[in-house]
Amino acid sequence: MNRSSASRSRSRAALNRSASFAPSLRRRPTSNSLPPDPEDDPEATHEASANHAIVEEIAKIKRYEDFTTIDWVQDAAREQLRRKARRKQRDSYSLGLGGRGRIGWRRRLYEAYDAGQAWIVVTLVGAAIGLIAACLNIITEWLADIKLGHCETAFYLNENFCCWGAESGCPEWKRWSGFWPVNYVLYILFAALFSLTAATLVKSFAPYAAGSGISEMKCIIAGFVMKGFLGAWTLLIKSIGLPLAIASGLSVGKEGPSVHYAVCTGNVISRFFDKYRRNAAKTREILSASAAAGVAVAFGSPIGGVLFSLEEMSNYFPLKTLWRSYFCALVATAVLAAMNPFRTGQLVMFQVKYDRTWHFFEILFYLIIGVFGGLYGAFVMKWNLRVQVFRKKYLGNYQITEAVVLAVLTAIICYPNMFLRIDMTESMEILFQECEGDHDYDELCE
Repeated sequence: MNRSSASRSRSRAALNRSASFAPSLRRRPTSNSLPPDPEDDPEATHEASANHAIVEEIAKIKRYEDFTTIDWVQDAAREQLRRKARRKQRDSYSLGLGGRGRIGWRRRLYEAYDAGQAWIVVTLVGAAIGLIAACLNIITEWLADIKLGHCETAFYLNENFCCWGAESGCPEWKRWSGFWPVNYVLYILFAALFSLTAATLVKSFAPYAAGSGISEMKCIIAGFVMKGFLGAWTLLIKSIGLPLAIASGLSVGKEGPSVHYAVCTGNVISRFFDKYRRNAAKTREILSASAAAGVAVAFGSPIGGVLFSLEEMSNYFPLKTLWRSYFCALVATAVLAAMNPFRTGQLVMFQVKYDRTWHFFEILFYLIIGVFGGLYGAFVMKWNLRVQVFRKKYLGNYQITEAVVLAVLTAIICYPNMFLRIDMTESMEILFQECEGDHDYDELCE
């Protein structure tokens, strides 16, 4: 009797606790029900307006199709299963030979190929990156010179190659017209055409090809999934749009985008190998090596590329990845040197040579330049953030128009100045030349 009354009291207490701890749920309006009256439920109205504002804000800043990450534990488990299955297959193959334990040359060749597959991949990636970099350098120079004139003997040659070996003047290189205003208008039209083509290709076919892409690649190597950001289509549009954007006269460089197309190349080539297609950790090693090769071909420095990948791109950089990255950068620079796009034997358009010793009084000027560089960098970063906010707010739907207008304004301002008219890298080469011998460019040393 006491036991039954105690059980009933426990059940009533549990019921009271469940009723007291039950959450208060507000019924959401469905498509068939009417929305709540603001006067009846102001809290629900405020919550709905806040949610709507959040959705609109996310829609404005959202650029990527998915927000998933890689499960590294599951990826490592799949790799262990793959290795276990390979060992099991090897043991069963040995038992199939009568227990003698002897493996044929075909099996040994396959195992050697599987063990050295990483070096094969980084070799192919490095060769492809060097080839792409050389082709982009040649195309960029030709597009930049075609705005000023053309070569009569061979239309596909730029001004440097057309006038190769000429000592006094270059009769083979002709301006578009002998009338200065006509050349001015054609220069502006070429700049507008190049920028329009590049912006249209990027917006229509590969939106991920916009920008340098270094920030996104750091997230991808860390495990963030962005489908299509390193795809073949992005690589193609990036390779076409980069020379057009540089030749249009826009204040953009190839150093940052070179890392993007290099990583795209590594991702595309690694997808042909089953080991890297199924393992994200191994793919990350190839992407790190590709980033090092991209910096190496941009600056002509394999060691600098490895340091950039080690310090900036990867948060996990084992020793084997270090050596593979260095080897990939070496292969890329070797292919670029073999292509010799500038016909000078140099990996980049210009190299700084220090053939004189510095003087003690120059330290003061070095300090002034350093202080100015720091202040100018802080100024640019501050105003760059404000410009980005302005562009997102007012120019978000006018990307092509923005690029064309900037290219036209740049061409209008730069053409009257002969040093701003030419390619930015070529102008830097002229500034670094010594004022001795025949290196004077239009009496610049005067």
